[in-house]
Amino acid sequence: MTAKLIDALLDRGDRTAKPRTNGLTLMIDKGQMGIRAIDDFAEVASGYCDYAKIAWGSSLITQNLEAKIERYRHHGITPMLGGTLFEYAYLRGRVPQLLDFAKHHKLHIELSDGVIDMSHKDKLMWLEKFGKHVEVFSEIGGKIDRQARDWKTVVHEELAAGAHKIVVEGREIGPVGQDIRSDFVDEVIEATSLDKLVFEAFERKQQVWMIKRFGANVNLGNIPPTDLLTLESFRLGLKEHTLLHTFERSHVAQKA
Repeated sequence: MTAKLIDALLDRGDRTAKPRTNGLTLMIDKGQMGIRAIDDFAEVASGYCDYAKIAWGSSLITQNLEAKIERYRHHGITPMLGGTLFEYAYLRGRVPQLLDFAKHHKLHIELSDGVIDMSHKDKLMWLEKFGKHVEVFSEIGGKIDRQARDWKTVVHEELAAGAHKIVVEGREIGPVGQDIRSDFVDEVIEATSLDKLVFEAFERKQQVWMIKRFGANVNLGNIPPTDLLTLESFRLGLKEHTLLHTFERSHVAQKA
């Protein structure tokens, strides 16, 4: 009965449902999510969380990694490895071992070059190698310093090499506490279709900006577990930040 009442009340508009290819939410697991926390989280938010990124290289020191992977999958949430793990392995000449690790656990993985100095040719090679065995996302942008790249070429080449999605580094979009670099965002979205991009948006103001700019079904990453329902509320206009925006957008769409 409650579900029917909610369906009669809630205006979902064009918001996608799982399994989805756009409107993705990538939650960031910094290591705080044990199996009971995953169960509690999933009980209230699994329908709004598509991926759980095991942050940085923390998967190597997580004591219950296999159990966590199983619990995420049990709830229909896809676990994936963070990009810093790839950079860690690259510096030590252990990327083949990382590929074996990802293949063994059948884990999606993010490849990044936001800190290390590596040629784009090398990154494309590894995207191709990983992409033959697991779903691979490629992160673009610097984690410490901004990178000066021809982003249109970078995005085209990385997608062609096998990247399933391009993840746009949050620090390039706008470091914590600073304004969003709309010119950079414009440059990236000119390179490919919006559904191929995932924008990191750890801060709520970044999430709101992206939703107002691109709509409820923009792909967003690095979302803290505690912010999953807040983000979905932003997407659906259930919070003051987007209440009027989503209403107006929905009415424009209906008139069209």
